[in-house]
Amino acid sequence: MRFRALLPVLLLGFVAALPAAAATQQGRLGGVVIAEGTPQLGAMVVVTPVARPGDSLKLLTNGRGIFSSTPLLPGFYSVRVRVVGFLPALQSHVQVLAGQLTVLRIELGSLFSSVEELRRDPRARRDAQEWAWVLRSASITRPVLRFSEEPTGAEAARQAARAPHGRAELTSGSLSAWSPAETDPLGATSFVYSQDFGSDQLLMAGSLGYQDSASGGVAATWIRPSPNDRHAADSTTIVFRQSQFTSNGPAFRGFEINSLRRVRFSNGAELDYGGQYVVAMFDGTDSSARPEVRLRLAPLGGWIASFQLASNPESQSPDGRDDPLDTLEAFPTPVESDGHLVLDHPWHEELGLEHTLGPLATLSAAVYHDSDGHEAIFGRGPIEDYNTIADPFSDSFVYNGGSLNTWGARVSYQRQISPNWQTALLYGWARALAPDGSVLSEAALRQEIVARPRQMLGGRFTGRIQRTGTEISSGYEWISGPVLNQPDPFGADLTGIEPYWNVSVRQPLPSLFCCRIVALIDVRNLLAQGYVSLETGDGRAILIPAARAIRGGFAVQF
Repeated sequence: MRFRALLPVLLLGFVAALPAAAATQQGRLGGVVIAEGTPQLGAMVVVTPVARPGDSLKLLTNGRGIFSSTPLLPGFYSVRVRVVGFLPALQSHVQVLAGQLTVLRIELGSLFSSVEELRRDPRARRDAQEWAWVLRSASITRPVLRFSEEPTGAEAARQAARAPHGRAELTSGSLSAWSPAETDPLGATSFVYSQDFGSDQLLMAGSLGYQDSASGGVAATWIRPSPNDRHAADSTTIVFRQSQFTSNGPAFRGFEINSLRRVRFSNGAELDYGGQYVVAMFDGTDSSARPEVRLRLAPLGGWIASFQLASNPESQSPDGRDDPLDTLEAFPTPVESDGHLVLDHPWHEELGLEHTLGPLATLSAAVYHDSDGHEAIFGRGPIEDYNTIADPFSDSFVYNGGSLNTWGARVSYQRQISPNWQTALLYGWARALAPDGSVLSEAALRQEIVARPRQMLGGRFTGRIQRTGTEISSGYEWISGPVLNQPDPFGADLTGIEPYWNVSVRQPLPSLFCCRIVALIDVRNLLAQGYVSLETGDGRAILIPAARAIRGGFAVQF
C-alpha cells in the first residue's frame, strides 16, 4: 500500500524532470568530408543510432565539406558517407556525449582503389545513392545533379498497387493454457489478418474451436499514427470471448476494450497512456477498469529509465508490435469465488533502468510489484471443488488459487553476436504460488497452496539463416522449485524468455502468384516440465503452470 501511495509522486517527478532532462541530455555530431585532399560539397552523410536503426538522419556537406547534425541523444551511432566517384566510408562506433560536439574527419578513397568493386555481380541490387552524378564547376559552388531510379507518376502508382498491403495467417492450435477460456488448444483454428489503409493499420485475430471445444473469440486493433510525429500513435483494441461452461447452461461472454496513445515530449522522453475496461457475464456480471501507463526517459548518455503501470502483460502497444492473437489469448481468465464469477486480473507496477554497453549490448534491471486477488491455476483431470470451473467437453479446469502479493526483481542482458544473430540472458527473483509439499490433495488444496520465493535463470537465442531465410528462436528458463503459476509474466513479455523450453520457427516458401508464403510453428514447454500432481477422490489430476502447446500454420503476405 505504501508503494501505491508513492506512485503518483514518482510519476509527477518523472514528468517534472522532462524539460530539464531534455535541455542537458543532447549532443551534436559534425565533421568534414575530404577526398584526394579536397573538401567535398554535396556529400550524403547518413547518421544512424545503433539502438534505433530505423531513425536515420541524412545530412549534406556545404561548400567547405562540413556537415553538422541537429541535437542527438547520447549513445553510439554509425556514420556512412557517399560521394559519387569515390568509395563510400563507414564509421560504426561513433559516440555522442551529452552537452558535447563530436567532430569527425572522413577521408574517401578512389573507386579504383578496390578491385572487388570492379568485380561486383551486375545482377546485385545497387543503392540509389550510387547513381547520383555530381557536376563540379568550381571548388566552392558546384551544382549537384542527381539521377533517380525511383518511379514517378503512373509507374509509382502501379508499383504501389503491387506492393504488399496485408498479411493473413491460418494456424491450428493455441499457446494459452487449458482453461474454460480456451478449452482445447490443440484443436483450435486461429486466423490473423493485417491490412494497411494508407498510414493507418487494421489488425484482426480470431479463434474457433471444433465440436469438442466450446470456446471462440475475436480481437481487432486499429492503429492510427500521428501525422505530425512519426513516433506518436493511437491504438484501440476490442476483444470478445465466448465459452460454454456447461452442456445445457448459460454461456460465458467477455468483452474488453483497450485504448493506448503514444506521445513523445522530446528526443529523450516517450509516454504510452490509456486504459482497459473488461466486462464478463455468466450467471451475473463482473467488470473492472484499469489505467495503463508506460514512461521512458533518457536523462543521461546511454541510460534509459522507465516506469510502468499495467494490468495485462499482452496489452497492445500503440505501434502494433504485439501479435493480436496473443492479445486474444491473454483475455482475463474467469474463475469461481464463493459461487460467483470473477476475473483473474493482475496488477503490475515497475521501475526499470536500461544501459547501453557499447554498440552491440544492452543491460536492463527492474524492480516490480505484482498483485492479484484471484490467481488462476490451470489443470487437467477429475476434480470436485467449489472454487473450480470445469470444461464440460474435456477434463480441463481452472482453479481459484487465491490472492498473491509479491515483490520481484530481474536483470537481463542482450547482445548482438553477429549481423543476423542475437542472444539474451535473464536472472529474476519473485514469489509464486507453490505446493506446500511434494503431493497436493483435493481435500485440503487451498491450505496446501502457499507463496514461495523462486529464482529464474534463462536465455534465448534468435536469428536468421541467410541462405534459406529461416528465422529461429529458442529459449529456456529454469525455475528453482515447483510453481503453480508463472512467475513474472510481465518480464516474460518484455524479454521473450518464458518458463522451460520454447521454440519458434519461420520458414519462407516459394512465392505463389503474387503472394509471399511463410510456414510457421511455435512450441511452448516442449518437454512438458513443471507439472504438479494432485491427488483427488476420482484419481490423479495435474496442475499446469506452463502448458505444452503447439501452434502451426501458414502466413500469406499479399
